[in-house]
Amino acid sequence: MNMEAEERAKSSPVASMPSLDHLSRADYEHVYEPSDDTFLFLDALSYEYDKSRPGWRESRRGDATIQNINRTLEVGCGTGAITIHFIKLWQSLSVINAVGSPKRPPLFHHVTDINPHAINVTKRTAAANGIICIEGSLEHQEQCDATNSVLQTWQCDLASALLNDLSKQIDVIFFNPPYVCTPNEEVRGCGIEASWAGGVDGRLVLDRALPQIAQLLAFPHGVAYFISIDENKPHEIAQQMNDMYGIVVEPLMRRKCKNEYLT
Repeated sequence: MNMEAEERAKSSPVASMPSLDHLSRADYEHVYEPSDDTFLFLDALSYEYDKSRPGWRESRRGDATIQNINRTLEVGCGTGAITIHFIKLWQSLSVINAVGSPKRPPLFHHVTDINPHAINVTKRTAAANGIICIEGSLEHQEQCDATNSVLQTWQCDLASALLNDLSKQIDVIFFNPPYVCTPNEEVRGCGIEASWAGGVDGRLVLDRALPQIAQLLAFPHGVAYFISIDENKPHEIAQQMNDMYGIVVEPLMRRKCKNEYLT
C-alpha cells in the first residue's frame, strides 16, 4: 500500500496554496510555516476530492459521501492553510453548487490550536481568502445564514473544547501533528514549539489525539487525515485504531522529503 501511495504522490498535480500573502516573517516566528508536510497534505486532499478523477463519483469520496459533509475539524490549525484549501475544494464540487440543487445549511469548519498566535493568523488567512470566521461558542452558529462555509476558531488543547458537544458529528478531520522524535520533556508550552516536538517516537501528542478523533468522527462515513513519518510506527497506529475503534487506517499519499518519508 505504501508503493501505491508513493505513486499517487508522484502522479498527482501539485495543489495550490491558499493566499498567505498577508503573513510576514514575524508571523512565522510564532506559527508553523507551511512546509513539505503541508504540501503533501494539500496534494492528498486535492487528489481525494478531485471530481474529474476517473471513478470519483463511485469512490469513497464521491457524491453520496460529499452530501453528508456538514462539519470539518482541523486540529492544530497553524496558518489555517489546510482548512482554507479544503473549503476551496468543497466549493468547487459540482454536487454542491449545481443549479437547482436543494438549499443547505452552511458548512462549519472548526479549527483548534493551543497557540493563540495560530488562532489569530488563521482568522487573518480566512479573511484574506474570503471566508467568514466566527469565534468559539456553538451558539454563534445560529446567527449564520446559509452561506457556503463558516470557519469557527477554538483556542484549546487538541480538540478538547468540542468533545462534549460534537461527539460523532465531525465528518472530516485534518491533523498535521507534531511528529518529530524528541525527548518527552520538549513537548510543552503553547508556542511554536508545540507544532513540531512529538516526544518519544514522535507519538506523544498523536497518541493523545487519536481517542479524540475516534470520539468526534461521524459514523460510518467520517474520515480523518493525518501526517506521520516512519519513525512514528504508523503500522502500530493503524493496528491500534482498528482494534480499539474499528477505524481502518491506510496510506493515501507518501513522499520522501529530505531524509524522511512523509505519509
